[in-house]
Amino acid sequence: MSQGIIQRGGAYRQRIATLGSSVTGGMKRQGIRIPEFAVGLMIVASCVGGALMWQNSQDSGVSVLITSRFLTRGAQVRAGDLVTAHISSDTEIALLPSSAASQVIGMRVSFDIAAGTPLNASQLISVAPLGKGEGLAGITVTSGQAPANLSAGDDVRLIAVDSQSDGSKLASTITGSVQVWEISEPDAMSGDRSVTLRVGLAAASEMIGHDELHLIKVVN
Repeated sequence: MSQGIIQRGGAYRQRIATLGSSVTGGMKRQGIRIPEFAVGLMIVASCVGGALMWQNSQDSGVSVLITSRFLTRGAQVRAGDLVTAHISSDTEIALLPSSAASQVIGMRVSFDIAAGTPLNASQLISVAPLGKGEGLAGITVTSGQAPANLSAGDDVRLIAVDSQSDGSKLASTITGSVQVWEISEPDAMSGDRSVTLRVGLAAASEMIGHDELHLIKVVN
């Protein structure tokens, strides 16, 4: 055998075998088995892939407005009535985005809305600000002086009722446009409700001095 030439004989194969045994032996000493190690890598890879898919779905979704509590028909929307939620959809949705919150606040709901409901434009109506010659007047009505289903935003007709000297009662209509601006829940004891009315100044003057004021809902 010439010098300078390494022949890969039995000694070489023995060193390779010894090296392989030391690697696998080290894994066993550390409590790692090759099949379990591969399964662990697959689990990590799938978790990373799932996180990326979730991130992509978040990026493709939209943040929308949702009611935080039950809203009765006619109620004005306040900031505390709104929360936001992220919705993922492959199709265009007609829900109000969270960026519309400042425009939604102050609007009225057109019907009862349960808590946790995503909002859309059909559920809301605008409230026109008080105009020149308009004001707000407050009255208290009993259960018999206003409809039970009366809500803010309803148009009403005002009927004044006055007792006469002979014991009879005289009813007269107060002219002018009248709208319910706000109405309270019935009192637990008496059933009375406080009503704030949007009225013209002339109608407000006519409301003074009557024994009773009744509200009749006007259906448009």
